[in-house]
This record gives sequence, C-alpha cells and structure tokens, in this order.
Amino acid sequence: MRIVPFLAAVAAWGLLGCSKPDAKQEVVGSANGENIRVLDVRESLGIRGGTVALPEVPMEMKREALNRVVAVRLLAQDARSKGLDNTEEFRSIVGQNARGVLINALFRREVASRVKITEDEVKAKGKTLRESDKTLSEDNANSRARRVAAEDKLRKIEEDLVTAARKEFPVSVNRELVGRFAKGEKVPDNAVLGAAGPETITCAQTKLILKAMSGGAHGAGDPARDPGAIARLLDRESTGMALAAYARKQGIEGSTWSKEVQADLERTILINFLAEKEILKGVSVTEKEITAAYAEHANVFVRDGEKVPLAKARPQIRDFLLNEKRRKAIEGYVADLKKKAKITVNEDVLSKV
Repeated sequence: MRIVPFLAAVAAWGLLGCSKPDAKQEVVGSANGENIRVLDVRESLGIRGGTVALPEVPMEMKREALNRVVAVRLLAQDARSKGLDNTEEFRSIVGQNARGVLINALFRREVASRVKITEDEVKAKGKTLRESDKTLSEDNANSRARRVAAEDKLRKIEEDLVTAARKEFPVSVNRELVGRFAKGEKVPDNAVLGAAGPETITCAQTKLILKAMSGGAHGAGDPARDPGAIARLLDRESTGMALAAYARKQGIEGSTWSKEVQADLERTILINFLAEKEILKGVSVTEKEITAAYAEHANVFVRDGEKVPLAKARPQIRDFLLNEKRRKAIEGYVADLKKKAKITVNEDVLSKV
C-alpha cells in the first residue's frame, strides 16, 4: 500500500454542493455511537461524494447500503480494540499514504467551496438524456443529469488544480537520464530523474517504484526498459508531489477535510489488517474440497463438448471456493460484532438517501 497515485486518489471521492439544501450531512444511523451520514450511505451506493439523492432506489437497497457502512465501522472499531492501529506497520502504511490524504482533502475542499449544480443545468442535461432515451421518465433523467453535471465539473476542477499546482511547483523529468536508465546504462542512485519544485525523485526511488509495479520483472514488457513509460510514471509521481505541496501551501494539513480523509484511510488499513491477521487467518481450501466441487459441478466444466480435466479446472475451483470461504468468514465475523453492538437507524432520514 504505497502512496495513492493522483488520479486514483481523485476517484475516491466526488462533488459536494448543490443548489438546493441537501440532506447528505444528516445522521442516518450510528454504530456504537459513531455517526453515519446520508453522504456515507450514498457513497456505498456508488454516488461519489453523496452529491445526489436516489429517490428511485428501493428502501431495501438503501438499508443494505447502510448495513455495509455499519459493517465497515464495526470492523474498524474492532481492529482498534485489538491494538492493530498501535503498530509500526500501521503507522508506516499511513505515512506512505500521506500524500494521497493531502490531495484528496485539497480536492474535497475546493469542490465544496467552488461547485454548485443549478437546476437549469440539470433540466438542460435531463432534456438531452430524454431525447436520446425515450423510455426515461423526467425524474430519472434529472437524477442522471445531476450525476453527469457533477462529473463534468469534477473533471474541470481536477484540471484547474493540476494546472495551478504544476505552475506553483514546476514539474520536470530528465529524459536524457531516463533514456540511459532504460537502456541499462549506469546511472547514479542519487541522480535526479524527476522533480516538482524543490522535491525530487532519484534513480534509487524510481527503481523502488518500478519494482513495486512490476514485481521486479525484467525483459519484454518490463516498464523499466521503456523510457516513455518511465517518463510518464515520473510525470505522474511528480504531479502528485506538486499537488501535495500545493495542498500544504493552501493550509490543508490539520483541516476538517484532512481529518475526514485520514479517518477513511485508517479504516481501510485497519480492516485489511483485521481480515489478514484475524478473520481470514487459516482460511484455506483442501484438495478434497476441490475434487468434491469438481464432481458436484461436472456439467459446468465442459468446453467444446468435452469435459475439462481436473488439472486445468483446479485453479478456478480453488479461487472460487477460497473466495466463498472468505466471504462467509467475514459475514460471520460481522454478524457476531453486530450482536454485541449498539446500532441505531433513522428510517425517516434513510428515505432521503
């Protein structure tokens, strides 16, 4: 889990703000006293930033989404109770993602303060959608229109902030050194291949990034031998550095936005730790189980009228069985946590999701 690349970081959140009062900050429920907002449930349903309401989504689906958010909160709480946040490994991963936190927080703040989606925009886009799809109702067309308008403005904000960051902290790539490095020529580990303002990316750091990407592979298709791929990688990493530096200059560190993104990051890390060290520890698939599944579903393993040999089907069967065991283990663990937890749900607010 290394620093989140810029574009991936942006994809983790969405537009905030609308021309009408929105319920997204209202509390829809809680898990052991930890509040869950309408915004959180909307994001669980795939609406980045909880920008738009989903009146067309059945209440049952909204409850399922709320249950997913509750599960996340309970798992993270349980991980903390076991001290998984008080380890060097946890602190190291959090530190590695510090740049991504700054970038995410910067975008959340900028979008919230600068973007408004007007009803005129929604109606205009909704009309266009209905003209291209006659089956759409006006309500559904307008709901989709809000998402389209949000995505359009998100891309514009993204472009503007990248431009501003790169202007404030100029990005550069030493293509001559990159070319030599790609050919396998000797380049000093402390040689600077990329930079964003005063911050630099050395040859040694580039090697580590490439190793993480390719698993240390060499030869055909190896990005470490493609000067164009290396240059693009360095430009992306340098852009991330520029954005993080720009965020610091804008006073993002320690802000409400930063704390919110940090909390999301820590929950993700803690749940991964809990799954790896507790829930899924010892979960495996035996050869007997693979053979039994192959025999039970023999009709599935047929290709071009001939039965697929067990030797060829084994990896697919193992993966399927392992995923099923992991899913059930996590579901069972969450069910036990829920039995001991204090969970509240506000049905009236849930309807606003």
